Amino acid sequence: MNAIPRPDAASTGLEPPLSIDDLAAALACSRRLVERMRAAGKMPPPDLRVGKMPRWKRSTLVRWIAEGGGS
Repeated sequence: MNAIPRPDAASTGLEPPLSIDDLAAALACSRRLVERMRAAGKMPPPDLRVGKMPRWKRSTLVRWIAEGGGS
């Protein structure tokens, strides 16, 4: 049985949505801090949900940081 190769983000132009852990890594902070900022309304709303798990587009995070990043 041959495996079908999966396209990567670079070849499709699509990026996987970011989880809370991904945001914490990108912002160099703890997951708990991201959760606190989100609860306080200092994070942009998630672009989508996978079940109950929020996910953000990378472009949303970049725009949010450019606009001041919750300050």
